[in-house]
Amino acid sequence: MSAPAGHQEERSPTPPDVNVSLKLPRASVRRLGDQEEFRSICGMRRDLLGPREDEPAFFHYMRIHDSRRHYHRKTIEYYFVVEGTGEMELDDETVPIAKGDFIVVPTGVWHTTRPTTDAELHILICALPAEPYEPGEQDHYYS
Repeated sequence: MSAPAGHQEERSPTPPDVNVSLKLPRASVRRLGDQEEFRSICGMRRDLLGPREDEPAFFHYMRIHDSRRHYHRKTIEYYFVVEGTGEMELDDETVPIAKGDFIVVPTGVWHTTRPTTDAELHILICALPAEPYEPGEQDHYYS
């Protein structure tokens, strides 16, 4: 719709500049097959971005089984189901999950995940912030 004659159309203000405080030294490519797999509290894990790197987030690729119910005091987790079907406990609610689902787990929410078939449940997890605690401080709590 155009503005009436003699009236200037109001424009929205210019969006603010993006403020990024983290400057990465260079671009990189991480290949899942190059990452060492190890046992973690939720199953078998490979770190695409891990705790020994100067990055703002962790990215874990998980094959979920034998997950322990836990919560994080300072960390928010973002789950993306890559393959399989299962269920996720979020505090007192159990929800079905399947390939393509995205789940946000805020701080303080008790959670665990498990497959509901014989097929593996593969999940990509992004955890923010990567290092929310002081040396020796714990962020995982188990039931």
